[in-house]
Amino acid sequence: METTASVPAAGGPRPDIHPGQDTSTAHAHRLRLYGALDRVCVPLAAADVQAVFKLAELDCVTVHAVIDWITTARTLEPHPHPHPHPHPR
Repeated sequence: METTASVPAAGGPRPDIHPGQDTSTAHAHRLRLYGALDRVCVPLAAADVQAVFKLAELDCVTVHAVIDWITTARTLEPHPHPHPHPHPR
């Protein structure tokens, strides 16, 4: 009987590529990030999913800060952008 190493499901990082990363922590971070984005109704493109995977690899403090930013940004009033000054000639 031949045995081969299991291959993780598509879309996630492979533990053998990131040996120092606790995959359960990264998975929990991904779930929290997806939850925050879903609560503020942000549709995710493929590049967004890749960004979530990269962010999920960061430490807990950073991930929670990003989640706070997402949540807070959605509740803020839009800030009007000042008109750019004409370029002096």
